[in-house]
Amino acid sequence: MPFEKYTNKKVVFKIYNDSLINLYSQTNLNLELLSFYNDWKIRYLRAVEDSSTLKEYLFYSLDQPAFSNAVTCSEAMGYGMVIFPLMSKFDVSAKVHFASLYNYIKSYPSIYNSNLMAWQQIKNSQGNIVNSEPETSSATDGDMDISYGLLLAHKLWGENDKINYKDEAIKRINALMDSCVNKRDYILTLGDWVLGIKDNNFKYVTRSSDFLLYHIREFIKYDTKNSDQWNLVIKTINFIISEQMKRQSKHNGLMPDFFIRANGRYIAPKVKVLETIHDGDYYFNSCRIPLRYSMDVILNNTPVTNELHTLNNWIKKETSSNPENIKSGYYIANDYPGKSFGYANNLSFIAPFLVSSLIEKGNDDWTISLWNTLINKPITKCTFYENTLKLMAMIVATGNW
Repeated sequence: MPFEKYTNKKVVFKIYNDSLINLYSQTNLNLELLSFYNDWKIRYLRAVEDSSTLKEYLFYSLDQPAFSNAVTCSEAMGYGMVIFPLMSKFDVSAKVHFASLYNYIKSYPSIYNSNLMAWQQIKNSQGNIVNSEPETSSATDGDMDISYGLLLAHKLWGENDKINYKDEAIKRINALMDSCVNKRDYILTLGDWVLGIKDNNFKYVTRSSDFLLYHIREFIKYDTKNSDQWNLVIKTINFIISEQMKRQSKHNGLMPDFFIRANGRYIAPKVKVLETIHDGDYYFNSCRIPLRYSMDVILNNTPVTNELHTLNNWIKKETSSNPENIKSGYYIANDYPGKSFGYANNLSFIAPFLVSSLIEKGNDDWTISLWNTLINKPITKCTFYENTLKLMAMIVATGNW
């Protein structure tokens, strides 16, 4: 039987994590989670100095020096907005951290829509935290997580608080629909700049790791005026994935970092679109997919998709069921589909598979191996991205989402 967490006798969370509980016990799993969370918080959480209101941010460039003087981004803040409500059952200060993160978020609005967050901040030569550019726009996935985090806070803490979590969430969800959805195809754009800038080549580009169905289903419940349009976004997402499963992903379930519209359909690009030459491959954006897509199955009891089933089986076979053999990149559009080109033991690519291992029976040994691989790699040997995806995967795997 799967582990089930009950709220008012209604099952809201279902995962196959029996193997972890039987081997380590729920108490020890919780202790492992709390220990890592505390280390993560100490390592990355920073307070803004000389601020009359408590503002905190997650210092995402601490162990990613390529970002030079950058301090945080909306993606990092979105992770925190989800993590702190979930961890508030263990940490009495989590609610304070959540509020201080939101105080920070509101201080850096996007130039195109003030209900979305400017995607990145830097520390200038005077030591002040400012937007990375004078006219900084949003990034869709960061604002989706921020909005979802506000809905989590509303469910946990209600409306009678210093922050009206529900109202703030609805404002931001409205803004996402207004500024980050291309209404012709109902795709999620990369950010509000795509529709904000009159002439650009990105109006028909979408990021596969933004296909957060479990977020959108919550958005539909609260953003009633746009519910039909959000349902169209879900329909588009499912269609893009199903069509990709007929092409290079048929035998591996891998999704590319980005899809582009070509000849009336969305395909994996063979060229650099936004970030790297691997924009059409499974790389540092789409590595989150096993976690993000599986959450719809876990939280909403939706059927396991062909894509997730294929991906789970393929990765076990590809790695001989050894998580340390998972590579930090797999070709989709730019070479033989499923051929690796990255390096081993990057937790950004390993941690999400822990979550997808929990949605089907028969993965007990694989789940345990994935958990141990995460636990055995020290926080100091990983980037913010690795450590944060690890923390989120641990929250799910221990049954604490």
